[in-house]
Amino acid sequence: MTDGRRRKVSLEIFNFQEGLDKKDSEKLKKYLKEVLKKKGFTSVNYDISIVFVDDEKIRELNKKYRKKDKPTDVLSFNLGKDPKNRIIGEIYISIPTAKKQSVENNKSLLDEIVFLSLHGILHILGYDHKHPSEKKEMEKETQNLLKYWV
Repeated sequence: MTDGRRRKVSLEIFNFQEGLDKKDSEKLKKYLKEVLKKKGFTSVNYDISIVFVDDEKIRELNKKYRKKDKPTDVLSFNLGKDPKNRIIGEIYISIPTAKKQSVENNKSLLDEIVFLSLHGILHILGYDHKHPSEKKEMEKETQNLLKYWV
């Protein structure tokens, strides 16, 4: 910024696929900020972007970074820390895949996006599900944090 004010982003949603309307995007941001607060982070401790993309874009990212040439629902990237020691992360969500999954899971699109966003946040915070014990811990934390979604 050129006006001298401090930049305070903390959590941004880039809605390239018309995934959510403005009201639902704000509800999602509020919820995810609450999740991060419950995990011990304040808005000055993180800078996380959530990007809604199509299957083609998420397939491209999945192929490039995970060597899997297929679309997926969510990809998250922990980009380390910036000079101010804030966690930097990006979460990509395929809206077409989220729409399909919301129907399969009998959820609203918003609820599916909340679930995928939470999954991405947990990955950025260091949770994983490669091994059964990690998977169990991540699932438990997911259920614990989903209760704050209303």
